Parts: sequence; structure tokens; C-alpha cells
Amino acid sequence: MSRGGVLVVWLVTVLAVPGLGAPARPPWPSAAAAVAAMLMAPALVDYEGTKVLSAVRGDRAETVTALESYKRLGKLRLEFLSPESVSGRLIVDDGASSWQYEPSYHLVIRGPSFLRPPGSPAQAQDILRGYLVAVLGAEEVIGRQTIVVAMEPRAGGAGRRYWVDQATGAVLRMEERDATGEIVFTSFFTRISFGLNLPPALFRFHLPAGARIISLFLSGDPVDSPAALRRQSGFGAAMPASLSYGYRFRDGTVSRFGALATSAATYTDGMRALTVYQTPSTKMAFPRVGMQVKLEAADARLLDLGYVRLLIWQWRGITYALAGSLPAAALIVIADEMTSR
Repeated sequence: MSRGGVLVVWLVTVLAVPGLGAPARPPWPSAAAAVAAMLMAPALVDYEGTKVLSAVRGDRAETVTALESYKRLGKLRLEFLSPESVSGRLIVDDGASSWQYEPSYHLVIRGPSFLRPPGSPAQAQDILRGYLVAVLGAEEVIGRQTIVVAMEPRAGGAGRRYWVDQATGAVLRMEERDATGEIVFTSFFTRISFGLNLPPALFRFHLPAGARIISLFLSGDPVDSPAALRRQSGFGAAMPASLSYGYRFRDGTVSRFGALATSAATYTDGMRALTVYQTPSTKMAFPRVGMQVKLEAADARLLDLGYVRLLIWQWRGITYALAGSLPAAALIVIADEMTSR
């Protein structure tokens, strides 16, 4: 056989073998590398885009559209566009504190920043200890290549899937699922632009004239244990070392404004933070805003502001406020857990 014939036979043989002769697929990153990329993204890029958020409640879904702007190292602005019932809602977080304006109540909620600073190796290890993390594959989202990352809390509760942009580490899509695997919350960009030099003035909040303010911002020294938090506050229920869904006590604060004393216990599952505020009911009137919610032992009010939800109730002379990004049903479970203690 001539040399040309041998070459033809070799090519036919190679091309007929699955996987041979085709470009090799780039290896997917490890779970640890994917987590590290997500944590570092806030330090690498500015972006501006349109995001759709959808929460499933029972047999119906509520969907809102927002304009999201982010500036490196922790500045966020969310302007809600639709539906009409939430149009004008605004969240501004400057990395130190957050301002959330609810136009339907002409109300501003001011509190600590809920943004996560750029991650560290220690934070990545906390996430890997608290979650089962797996890389499921690669998918295209709005024309960009992403890695799909699944996270399931080791302690049980809602799991999440993230579509992580391969070039920047930014999350372009997210799904949250309950214990049965049903989707209860999604968020995704319909368009996004990276590398913009967004002006700092965009991330300064201007108080609307005549708006009422609920302040959840505490300025006391940090407390490192639940027992110390109760001792220093001199009131309130003892806070546990852990809560449902894998949340562990991180730190606490006691703050006093004249006769008003407030304690705050912050918990984290490695990815998200949850804060429980307590203040004597005799010092603070119960707010009449938000949706009425029934707990096992008390009536409550729920303010759902998209990214942050606030559940407020009174029990045995204490006014509680539970703030976090968990779904409303999960906040109710934790509130019932606290009152049962």
C-alpha cells in the first residue's frame, strides 16, 4: 500500500473512533475553583443590567423586573421597573449600609449592608464545609458561557443552582429549590454590560421628602456569643447557637438610643446572612406596614422588598424583626422555632 493510502486509512480509523479527532472539551473547574470565582467576582468587575426575579408562592408566581447596577468592592443599586405595584421601589447599598425605599408605604428601611465583600480562602472553605457543591456542566446564558454550580446545605433546607460567567465569575442566573426539588425563586439577567465606569453618585441614597424611616442599623460593639449578647442587652430571649437551614451564630450587637435598646444576632450559612433584632415592646410601637402573616404563637407582618425580606412580630414583651434573603416560608419556620424556645 502506498504511503498516501496508509494515511487515508489512518484518518478514517481515527475519525471513526468516538472522541478522537474532535477538539478536546476544556475541563470544567473544580467545585472549589467555581466557589472561589464567585466570591472574587465583586472585586473584579462593574456591571449594569436588567434582571428578572420570580418567587413562587403556592400555586402562583410573582415576577418583577429591576435595573441592577454594581460597582466594584461592594456598591449596589436596584431600581424596580415592573409590575406597576412595585415600580419606583429602590434599594441602594453603599457597602456600609443599605437603604430600601418602598413607595407604596412611602417608607425607608435603613440597615447594615447585605453585600458580601470579595471572598477569601477561609470563606470558600466555610462554604465547602456547609454545602455539598458540584459542578453540573456548562451552559450559555444571554450569549455568555457559564458554569452551572449546585449547592445543597449539608444541614438541609433550600438548595441553589448558579450559572457562573466563565469570564468574570458573576452569577448570571440563580435558582432556589425547596426540599422537594421544586423551584421557589429564580433570578436571571436578560441583558448585562461589564466593565462600565459607573459614577459613585449613583450609589448615594437621597431620602424622599416626608418618608418614614425604620432604622435597623446598630452601632454598638460586636458581641461574640449568644450568652454575652443577652447579658449585655439585659432583656430578650436567649438566642441559640444555630438556627434551621444550617445557620450558625456569627456575631451580635447591642445598641442604645436614649431609652431604646436593641440587640441584633447575625447568623450565616457561609453564603448568606440572617439577622434577628430584639427590642422591648414597651419602647417601640408595632408597625402597621406589610402583609399580615400568622405564626404559631403570634401575628406578624412581612415586608418583602425583593432581595431582602423582613418579618416582624411581638412575643412576651419583645418585638422581633427577622431580616434576610430567605423565602418568606423559611423566615416563618425560623420565627416559630424561636418563639417555641
